[in-house]
Amino acid sequence: MNSSEEFDPASVKPVVRRQRPRPTEEPAGASAPSDGDSQQPAQTQAQRPKPSSSVKPSAAQRSATAQRSATAQRSETAEPARRARPQAATDEYVVLPAPSGGGRNLIAIGAVSLLVLGIMLGSLLLWASRKINPSGEQGEVIASLVVPSGATTASIAGLLAENGVISDARMFRYYTGWKNAGPWNAGEYVEFRASSSFDQAIEVLDAGPVPIQAKVVRVTEGTRLKEALIAIADQMGTITAEQLQETLDSGKILSAYKPEDVTSWEGLLFPDTYEFEETATPQVILQTMATQMEKVLDGLGYDKAQALQGRSSYELITIASLIEKETGSPVEERGKISRVISNRLDDSETLGIDASVLYGLDRASGSLSKSDLASNTPYNTRKVKGLPPTPIALPGKASLEAAIDPPAGTWRYYVLTSNDPPEHLFTDSYNEFLRAKDDAQARGVF
Repeated sequence: MNSSEEFDPASVKPVVRRQRPRPTEEPAGASAPSDGDSQQPAQTQAQRPKPSSSVKPSAAQRSATAQRSATAQRSETAEPARRARPQAATDEYVVLPAPSGGGRNLIAIGAVSLLVLGIMLGSLLLWASRKINPSGEQGEVIASLVVPSGATTASIAGLLAENGVISDARMFRYYTGWKNAGPWNAGEYVEFRASSSFDQAIEVLDAGPVPIQAKVVRVTEGTRLKEALIAIADQMGTITAEQLQETLDSGKILSAYKPEDVTSWEGLLFPDTYEFEETATPQVILQTMATQMEKVLDGLGYDKAQALQGRSSYELITIASLIEKETGSPVEERGKISRVISNRLDDSETLGIDASVLYGLDRASGSLSKSDLASNTPYNTRKVKGLPPTPIALPGKASLEAAIDPPAGTWRYYVLTSNDPPEHLFTDSYNEFLRAKDDAQARGVF
């Protein structure tokens, strides 16, 4: 500051300093230390004595005032530095709140919450225990419960709950999952009791269903389809031949060897001995037989029949049915009959097989009259060349094998020469055939 300039007290601004608590109260007349110690609060403009308006300050007073102003400015500048220095332990204090009863209240609340939770948990466990192990004794035996094929644990639990065996299906699912119980077999169960515990129900399921009473069904080789359906119905006792035929006509039965343009199922069901459940449906029975025929035909190479024989698989099945009806002789004779049929087909001759004529007349057996032989049916192989339109019976494996793999030979005729055992004469000479025929008739063979 230039000393020549006149000092204006109003231009000096007061320094306001943060006051800190002092350990003891200073006497009212104490003056501030000359070094500007920060422990003393700076006086404000209002605290400093105001100069009298009638008395002008002397030069010495202006000089002192200027000095104090400069000192105050230096103190304001140095305040932050002094704040950064560590203060004595007595400069500042941390005041902790006095203990109160809030902690004891929190402990009490926590204890009550745990008690309530324990009561709820205990109630839940008691409820679950009563579901798993109901009080009292088991109820009456439930006559019969049938677990369907493919039933899951959930569906079985629902079945048991609906019939009163257990009280809660969902809890039963959880319980069986925890015990790693199941899976269980389909079938009829007759040991369940009402109001059973979960473990008692599981014990019955683990024991399995009662054995199924199987029905034995026998269908012999050479049986016509009509006769086979009657035999199946009689042996099952739960279905009718009409129901079986309706199922065949419905299109529900499938076979890879049935031509699309053929409606008859003759020759396409395999004759054999079967075991069916008492509750087996017509569809199950017939599809089982059709599938078994497919397996046999596949094993004999019928799926390659065209390449092996130059004839379709259905034509060979038809030939097999003719063989089946013509003889009950051993396989070797069946093969020769197969060769005779093949040779006559190749030469475009009539087959002359009486069993086919009888089939066209809807007769299983018997002798043929002249009028029978003159009948106009597509099955009259005395008049119509080639194979009949369908098989005439259910052929067995031996005849099917003979049809697809006949032995080599030039035979064109055969005639029955003995009934016990059945034997035939095979020849390519028509005259020899006639002589053998007359001799067999004379001896009463036929």
